[in-house]
Amino acid sequence: MHNFMTKTNSNTNRDEATQDTEFSPRVPVTAKTNLKDIRIATDATISPDGKRAAFVVSEWVPEMPRQRARIWAVKTDGSSEAGALAKGTRADTYPRWSPDSQQLAFISRSEGEKDRPQVHVMAAEGGEARQVCKMPNGASDLSWSPDGKYIAFLSVDGREPVSDPKIFTPGQGRHRRLWRVRIDSDTPEPVTPDGQSIWQYAWAPDSEQFAVFFANGPDQTDWYRGQIGVVMAHGGTIRQVGQLTRQASALTWSPDGSRIAYVSGEWSDPDRGGGDIYVHSFSDGETRNLTPGITCSASWCCWYPDGQRLLFVAWEGVGYKVGVVNEADGTISTLMQDRNIGDRFWPHLSTTSDLQRFVFTSSDRHPPEVWLGEITHEGGVLTSSNRKRLTELNPILKDTLELAHTERIRYESADGWQIDALFTQPLKHKGDTLPPLIVNVHGGPSSAWSDDWDNYRSQMLAAAGFAVLRPNVRGGLGRGATFSDAVLGDMGGKDFQDILNGVDYLIGQGLVDGDRVGIMGWSYGGFMTAWAVTQTTRFKAAVMGAGICDFHSFHAQTNIPDWDMRYLSNGVISPAEQPEIYRERSAITYVNRVKTPTLIVHGERDDCVPVNQAYAFYRALGEQNVPTELVVYPREGHGLNEREHIGDYQDRLLRWFEKYL
Repeated sequence: MHNFMTKTNSNTNRDEATQDTEFSPRVPVTAKTNLKDIRIATDATISPDGKRAAFVVSEWVPEMPRQRARIWAVKTDGSSEAGALAKGTRADTYPRWSPDSQQLAFISRSEGEKDRPQVHVMAAEGGEARQVCKMPNGASDLSWSPDGKYIAFLSVDGREPVSDPKIFTPGQGRHRRLWRVRIDSDTPEPVTPDGQSIWQYAWAPDSEQFAVFFANGPDQTDWYRGQIGVVMAHGGTIRQVGQLTRQASALTWSPDGSRIAYVSGEWSDPDRGGGDIYVHSFSDGETRNLTPGITCSASWCCWYPDGQRLLFVAWEGVGYKVGVVNEADGTISTLMQDRNIGDRFWPHLSTTSDLQRFVFTSSDRHPPEVWLGEITHEGGVLTSSNRKRLTELNPILKDTLELAHTERIRYESADGWQIDALFTQPLKHKGDTLPPLIVNVHGGPSSAWSDDWDNYRSQMLAAAGFAVLRPNVRGGLGRGATFSDAVLGDMGGKDFQDILNGVDYLIGQGLVDGDRVGIMGWSYGGFMTAWAVTQTTRFKAAVMGAGICDFHSFHAQTNIPDWDMRYLSNGVISPAEQPEIYRERSAITYVNRVKTPTLIVHGERDDCVPVNQAYAFYRALGEQNVPTELVVYPREGHGLNEREHIGDYQDRLLRWFEKYL
């Protein structure tokens, strides 16, 4: 594999400021640090002419319980400071440039609670935005046609179901249809028929067709059985191409429209994941895996103008990778490896048509900034790349926070596999004693920890005197399909051994106190936390966030029952056919073993992992006289979004570990 060194542009004047400790004393991270005076950049997109980048900035503002999102822009030559283009009162998202770089489309939702997000367009320089059309249920996922005449978007069909009483009928949910609207019109046109849901789509180069990832069912869980198809841009039936056995994303057409490439794998979370890169040919109907055996997890790809190579981004270890794969022979050249790329749950780039310039968001120890990357070609051969930072959104945090050191480590686990992890040392050691350790297990399991700012959460724990281990256990992303698939039929098995071996490694290195170890996690990490305290007593404190404890009742109430049917076995099972597997892999089956004090936190409106999981484990622990506490946050779903709730959770987290470790 070739490797092209990446250099930071030395001419940029936006490097981190030099710290003068005499006048700017450093302060540690607290439970309130990430809840004020902070800006987070996401969804960066470059204009086709390469002169501007638009992106979303989320920030806390007074008297708003959730972060406000606005569209910002910056010139890529660094001649101006980044600033807000639109001044929406509620939420502006999904900025997308017109092909001529003269207009910017985006999704905006106004102040009213019942107002739906709608498609808007404004001039590239900013100014008054115009609502293009009005959809009864709002719009999302917009995209310009290559010829600039249309904007496509997704919208849910049908009226919102009544809530009194709530009525559930199989297959009678609301589908997500693909629409398009002329830029000079206000009348949207349906592209796909009723009765099918579109999860992702991509315009063909001639603007005459779409490639879509679609499902015949209306529900979130139907995504797991989705297929790839093609539909005419003026509307019609979807023609399925190929036969997927796993999920797909990141659809992209070859320049001549004869092939489509996409990323596919077995994933836990709808509409995102990492895996191998496939190409489907329309001429012969064949589908080919370009990256069999690759030791990273591709998440996004895009064709070069020559139609012979694809640029891609992938999770790799605890970082990311940008590379090029040759369609003919599958050879891979690496462009960048030392920089976090793209938004956390979907590493990707936004490129100019020649793929020589691109923008992306990236974070290191602080919140994400927007970066510009450039690639140099000589005689058609990639020779080098460079990058420069375009924004500086949080200068005060960079200049004033005192941060603990985080180290990338690798240790051996079950089957001799090497496990990548991040180890954050306490900010200050207390006396000569070794520090207590907290293991933080990531969600998914189709996810991975990366060496980024982590919402300052690891730093918050480190400032309180804890060491933090974030292991990328098998079943996650970043090490290829074999590594990701290892969790199928073995949740709580060797992935749990990966956690224990990481703890043993740190103890063996003399870095932590083996008698004071805690564990925490959210979603799949919450499941692993519940599982851990039922399998061993070595953890002295635990915090279970939005976790599963009983797969039977989870399957009955979750909006993604296909997930447990696919992940609890190497095949597709059901609790009716194999109830013993559901019992065997449920932490509540072994609750009489638990001795570990366990804090349980959950969102009241969590459709993914219903709150009954929290109530069940809390009741079971209480009946076993295990110290426990249950905190249910109103209005919250599978993650916490309200400022007061996030602050409460972080404060409780600290107090729980301080009490029991």
